[in-house]
Amino acid sequence: MLSKAVLQNRMVPEGSLRPDGFYTSPRSFGVYSVPSGRRFRFGNHPIRQKELINECGGCYLVGLFLERDDAVSLARILNSE
Repeated sequence: MLSKAVLQNRMVPEGSLRPDGFYTSPRSFGVYSVPSGRRFRFGNHPIRQKELINECGGCYLVGLFLERDDAVSLARILNSE
């Protein structure tokens, strides 16, 4: 498993992505912090972000990735801290 520092270096700026229907181009995956406890979730950006806002009342974007596996790994690391 990659380290938190390596994963943070793989993050892409949100401004580098273009809207493409319900997704982004290129396709991206976000890691989000939700207000209920110290929980981190991931999913297709921005769809998952909208779902979390509806489900949890809000969320904070921690980072965006072009690879789903990177988002999964960072969420796991953050949830284990």
